Amino acid sequence: MLSLRTTRLAFLSLCLFAGCRVRDDRPTRRDCPDGRCPAQDHTLRSALGMGGEHPVMNLPPAARCRNYAGGSCVIASTISLLRWQGLDELAERFRRLYSGGQSADSLHAKLDAHALRYACTTRGDVRFLEWAIRTRRGAGITFYPMHFVNLVDLTPTHAVLLDNNRVERYITLPRREFEQRWRAYGGWATTVVYAPAPPVAKR
Repeated sequence: MLSLRTTRLAFLSLCLFAGCRVRDDRPTRRDCPDGRCPAQDHTLRSALGMGGEHPVMNLPPAARCRNYAGGSCVIASTISLLRWQGLDELAERFRRLYSGGQSADSLHAKLDAHALRYACTTRGDVRFLEWAIRTRRGAGITFYPMHFVNLVDLTPTHAVLLDNNRVERYITLPRREFEQRWRAYGGWATTVVYAPAPPVAKR
């Protein structure tokens, strides 16, 4: 296995020069519980075997930002975070101003330029992911070769991802596998720090 530093540098170089893309846009059997992806988002609760609202970053399908301009996955994931936390005007400004591959430094420079509050890890710290989910903010993370997606839930047993190349459904995978792969892909995660949407009312 490559070191985190080597993997991160390789990811950033590829992302900057080739754009962020997924080699295969179709979910694979290993991405989904029991080899099947839920047909609709509301099936996630039963798939995870938990009550309450899941995923905790439950962005409506119409608000999920798709990858665009031939490879803008970092910006697309950040736009989804901004929309989830009620910053729609800033989200549209990011969509209008920015595209192409990004590194952690270049994304954070853009957030700084707009005076946005954010938090991040570039060292594969799972405690950061747990905090982002516990506070219902979600996070943008490195995942898949040369790609950046949203982590929208993290339970003791599973992780749930929203991929901007396939926003119609979530991807659920075992937590241990997720943590290993996230670190191997660079262990970078960033979220903006504002108030997320209120949870869905219980019926």
